[in-house]
Amino acid sequence: MDKSQAEAVAQAILDPDVKSQEEVCRKRAAADRRLAERHKVVWFLLVGGALGAAVAYFSGHSFTKGMVWGGVAAAFVRWVFVTWGRYRSVP
Repeated sequence: MDKSQAEAVAQAILDPDVKSQEEVCRKRAAADRRLAERHKVVWFLLVGGALGAAVAYFSGHSFTKGMVWGGVAAAFVRWVFVTWGRYRSVP
């Protein structure tokens, strides 16, 4: 067996491994992007909850209801922007 044949055999053996590693890397990157999007939504939920609680407190409504509804509204708005940005960036 000469050198070119040995390289061809080695490449044939290693090719599936390289492809599977690329697939795993691509899936991990997609999971990292989704996690980053979720973190952004959580931050909006926290800020929205605080703002909703403040508005409820000063308007005489229930503190907890204001916190919940403010957080839900802010999280919904952020999810809309995250989803819109994801579909906008896809070619």
